[in-house]
Amino acid sequence: MKKVAFVDFDENGFLDDYAYLASIPTSVFYEKNDNRIYSYPLLYYQDSYPVSEDRERSLNARQGLDYFMEDWMGYCNGRLDGMTLINVPSGKVKQWPSRNVTIIKGDDPYSIASQIALNDWSYSDKAVIAVIETRYKNLNNITEGKIEGFLPKSEIEHKQFQMEQPDIGTGGTYKSFDIKDSKYRYVIATLTWSNKKDLDLQLYDTHLGMVDASMTDVYEQSQVGLREVIGSFIHNLGEWRVSITAVPKKSWDLGDYSDLKILSNSKKANVEIKLLPGVMIKLPKTPFGCRDVKFKLKWSNSNIRLAFTLIDPAGTEIASSIPREKFLSGDIVYRKPGETDLNVTQLGECRENENYSICVFSLDNISSPIDFSLEYSWHQNFSKIEGEEMSSASNGAVLASKLNAPLLYVNSSSLPSCTEKTLYKLGVKQIYLIDIGSHLKKNVKERLSNIAKIIEYSTTKDIYNSIRKDVNDNSIVFTTIDPWTYWYVAELKPAGEYPGALFIVQAAYIAAHHGTPVVIVDIHPRLSQAIVYSTIFWPT
Repeated sequence: MKKVAFVDFDENGFLDDYAYLASIPTSVFYEKNDNRIYSYPLLYYQDSYPVSEDRERSLNARQGLDYFMEDWMGYCNGRLDGMTLINVPSGKVKQWPSRNVTIIKGDDPYSIASQIALNDWSYSDKAVIAVIETRYKNLNNITEGKIEGFLPKSEIEHKQFQMEQPDIGTGGTYKSFDIKDSKYRYVIATLTWSNKKDLDLQLYDTHLGMVDASMTDVYEQSQVGLREVIGSFIHNLGEWRVSITAVPKKSWDLGDYSDLKILSNSKKANVEIKLLPGVMIKLPKTPFGCRDVKFKLKWSNSNIRLAFTLIDPAGTEIASSIPREKFLSGDIVYRKPGETDLNVTQLGECRENENYSICVFSLDNISSPIDFSLEYSWHQNFSKIEGEEMSSASNGAVLASKLNAPLLYVNSSSLPSCTEKTLYKLGVKQIYLIDIGSHLKKNVKERLSNIAKIIEYSTTKDIYNSIRKDVNDNSIVFTTIDPWTYWYVAELKPAGEYPGALFIVQAAYIAAHHGTPVVIVDIHPRLSQAIVYSTIFWPT
């Protein structure tokens, strides 16, 4: 289809997101009689960004829009059959000529969705309605607290053994050891050797598999010596294992690396295991939208080095108060004696009877008990209602696309007159009501039932199954309600966020082409926990 639709982009609000979602059933739809999907580009319109310094070039999305439209206009032989402009002035797109131009204007998602429906359908016996809000309450719920505890008298347990070095290309050599005492909470393994091989070390919990691995290169070895250090939170007692592998490498002129010139031809490697004593602390249940998480550990004997690591409900080690490579190497410097802290961008939601935990452990022998306190705080910046209603809207767009029906909106507490009139004008006889979390007021639902029959979806499972029905595809599109994070050119770190710019609309557009649901990970506790582990934005 030689058409295009533009939605004016607003990085601070959700109007453009709802307008985009309502446009998906018109730009991507399944025609049952032809057994085909028809599609044309649905794009955000942006003016050129006023770049004042070179690093801001990454913020100029308009150049990407221009490149795409250059290719699309070439495919359309220089002229479009149709163009839809949603809150975009027609004078801004004259460089892309079209035989027909449809202009839709509105300052609320209900009227925009109604205009889109009446423009593209003269009649429809089906309509999808998603429950949304135009604004969501800005939460600033702060949780703060302190947990007291102590580390009992205990000593680090040492295990030492020799292992055969493997030959390159023959796999690894393995050695098992046992961890029997629950007073030990962290394990560190160190490998040393004295020949020219490049060896790596791996650590296994036999209940889980590999939990850590090292890959120090030749240059690093020239600085710190022939040593590999790895470690892990002790997930399970019982059998653990280390393995050594040999890495192929090119010959290298050692030059000034004099420390490496006196290496022997020994085929033995030395492994030292340290079992560090520690205790577990269960944290209070974290809420949906848990952000800006801070922990601070203080203890009574500053001559003893302590650290702590954050453990999620599945037992995954998330982050540590001291950069992991520092406490593995023993090169630890505290900002203040007897004090260490950890800041985490976000935590996932906990299900019933689930909690995050803190593992406090010592890197030294403890000759007498050490008292400590753990201070914690976090913010809840948005509610679960926001996530559930965003899921209703995004999956509503996919279902409407599949049904070749319009997507309309209602408020949780009222039925907009424009939505009601559109239902009557189109002659709708069947309403697919998507209300994940059941936020719609009873009186609004009754008014809708007086207009047409209702099929209701109040859980994510219901709507996922409906979208996947009759589609021979088990694909899923994952997304988040975390807003866009932008980066400056060459700075290799996030510079800020656009609070009203979401990924859900692009996710729904992709999902509509495949007939698959949109899974917003934030509203699924286990998935919300998993994305915490994969992030690289852990300030320490």
